[in-house]
Amino acid sequence: MKRKTFIRNSAIMASMLPLLNALEACHVRPKGSSKKVFILIQLIGGNDGLHTLIPLDNYRKITEARPNIFIPEKKILGLRGTSETGLHPALGGIKDMFDNGLAGFVQGVGYEHPNFSHFRSSDIWNTGSEASSVLYTGWMARYLETKYRNYPDGYPSQLQPDPPAIKIGDTGTFAFQGKAMDMSIVINPNIPFGKSNAGEDGGESTSFGAEEVKSIREILLQTDRYAGVVKKALNAPFASSKLYPKAGENPLADQLKVVSKLINGGLQTSVYVVDMKGFDTHVDQVSASDTTQGVHARLLGKISQAITCFWDDVVHMGREGDVAGMTFSEFGRRIVSTSGLGTDHGSSQPILYFGANIDKQLIGKNPVIPDKITVEDNLPLQHDFKSVYSSVLRQWFKAPEDVIKQVLPGKYEDIAIFNI
Repeated sequence: MKRKTFIRNSAIMASMLPLLNALEACHVRPKGSSKKVFILIQLIGGNDGLHTLIPLDNYRKITEARPNIFIPEKKILGLRGTSETGLHPALGGIKDMFDNGLAGFVQGVGYEHPNFSHFRSSDIWNTGSEASSVLYTGWMARYLETKYRNYPDGYPSQLQPDPPAIKIGDTGTFAFQGKAMDMSIVINPNIPFGKSNAGEDGGESTSFGAEEVKSIREILLQTDRYAGVVKKALNAPFASSKLYPKAGENPLADQLKVVSKLINGGLQTSVYVVDMKGFDTHVDQVSASDTTQGVHARLLGKISQAITCFWDDVVHMGREGDVAGMTFSEFGRRIVSTSGLGTDHGSSQPILYFGANIDKQLIGKNPVIPDKITVEDNLPLQHDFKSVYSSVLRQWFKAPEDVIKQVLPGKYEDIAIFNI
């Protein structure tokens, strides 16, 4: 399925989610059953990594390159075990997780010949392609297809009754687009389940765009087949963390709260994608009166709050060893700030990962900032993002090498993210 068709179908599918069929679960889940769960958190718009994970050993150069947005040194949060790297003051919860061995960062993640288009670079990250090539399936979908052969034919089944993947939010993600169809279902935390009319054909099969309509119906029908087990998991008794804000105050926290309910409810889905919008901070990234405040600070604060609330749920469930996650954005930002208190599209970025089975906490070196800086300068590439993906598949999912090469053709370094 082509990208435009997929996006259009995903948007329509999301708008019809209130009509999902509330079927009852028809299987018995073994007591104590568990499965590794991985959460991908997409930061939409291009997160400013230099304003997130701050290289203190280059602090003077940062103040020169970003005289109107740099964080005062005394406000930067220190990290256990290093005096050369700190965090934005809004990331207090992430600092606590880091200091307790539950979070880490890979520095300088990106790809050769970066593309600064939001759409194209998002496609590259979600499909796992090279900058010079176009793929029509998602990297995670290609992995899931090795576990769910011939999907969607024969699924759900008695052995695999739950959806392979779930996207929380209002649209789908290209990361889950398989060869035949989307490998995920979409759940909007603000919309309840209901009964769909996806099986009815009111003449659409002979109308203009019949192929697209058929594709949407197939997606909805597959979602209906999973609706019962999803609803049962969502309704399972669970006392969510008291740290969560009120519904609607933090969209990312709302999404991760749904994920924690599904995990607690026994759903064996192995991959979730959640997202947060608003990171395209060309202007007003910071407040003119206080650079520790502003749009980016609010976004980072919500990330920190959402992940720490979610992890509190994971601990309460006793699933620390089974759950992990990471953030990613379509690109980072430039080194030099704009006159409008912001930053332009850049290249590499730090990736945040979290879990109880972390190997190394700071991977890579602090970025080198040139002495003679220009508006065109970018943070250097240290790690190809596909190396991060292949390391997750190898270390977290224990995927064999032939499967990893099938998902991500090429040879990529193994990065010491998880130790399990």
